[in-house]
Amino acid sequence: MKYIIALLLAFVACLQAEKWQKVTYQFPDEMIDVVIPCVRKDLETLELAIEGIRKNGKNIRRIIIVSKEPMTANAEWFDESNFPFSKREMAIEVFHGDEVAAQEFLDSPRSRIGWMYQQMLKLYATFVIPEISSNVLVLDADVIFLNAVEFISPSHTPYFAVGREYMMPYFEHAARLLPGLHRVHAQHSGIAHHMLLQRPILEDLFSQISKHHGVDAWKAFCRCVDLNELYKSPFSEYEIYFNFTMLRTNQGAIRHLRWMDVFNLRNMAWHKRTGYHYIACHEWWRTLHGESLW
Repeated sequence: MKYIIALLLAFVACLQAEKWQKVTYQFPDEMIDVVIPCVRKDLETLELAIEGIRKNGKNIRRIIIVSKEPMTANAEWFDESNFPFSKREMAIEVFHGDEVAAQEFLDSPRSRIGWMYQQMLKLYATFVIPEISSNVLVLDADVIFLNAVEFISPSHTPYFAVGREYMMPYFEHAARLLPGLHRVHAQHSGIAHHMLLQRPILEDLFSQISKHHGVDAWKAFCRCVDLNELYKSPFSEYEIYFNFTMLRTNQGAIRHLRWMDVFNLRNMAWHKRTGYHYIACHEWWRTLHGESLW
């Protein structure tokens, strides 16, 4: 029996080693398309986010707002209903087919389904939006770029901005999603409110998730949610993509941008003048602290 267990453990170790064997991706030489998921509460900062990335982002082509309805005349619009999942379908997967529990979650004022949903919109935009670049910069609607930034190297590999946030449930979820997926750099978070997503990496990530769980990646994301964390922050698309890339290839480079979360935009000119690359002004944070935008 001990011999059989040892063989099984060795087999599992071989599978894990193969999963994280370093690969070299072939990245097409294409301009960057920007995708910004948006809801009505984001309208206060949306125009500034569009203007900021258009003016300061290098090698930008299209800017696409993903939402339920058109939000602006200054960017393209893509209807979120064209994605292969809805909030309701995601909730049903989270509760493993229990439609009553799913509906209670959807109806709850504390529900995090919108927050989870926009993460899936970002990850799937590459595969859903027609004629989109293989290089997609996903950007939160409250992120305003103030000075020039490059997102991709001359050899077409990604630059990653990093933050300092750490949430244990994110990595517990990541390990359920893909065993062995963990935080690579103890001092770095992948959460910096934007990220360059490239099709070859996403295809590899989704393929491994689907192979492990036997379902589409978005369903696996939902099924791996810890119901005890459901009304908090159950997973992070940024941490999953960032750490998967760090484990899977040597092609991603960390570079440090100067940025900060802010309560309001009253000091935006000062942030620009003193060299901040961008600021993030979250609506929930302003509400929490009773702040107005200006």
